[in-house]
Amino acid sequence: MPSTKQQAINLIENLPEDTSFDDIMEELFFSKKVQQGISDLDNNAIVSHVQVLEEIGKWRKK
Repeated sequence: MPSTKQQAINLIENLPEDTSFDDIMEELFFSKKVQQGISDLDNNAIVSHVQVLEEIGKWRKK
């Protein structure tokens, strides 16, 4: 697997030439969050949909 730096370089190189700095930052942030989500799934560090609904129900009762 490529290093984080190389992943960022690859992502930027695949963007259109007229991409703004803000768009680059958004793409990098999105990529980071996707990778974090995959890592959380791999490490079983997730919350089920049912658990989320239960928590929302508790918040609404307060």
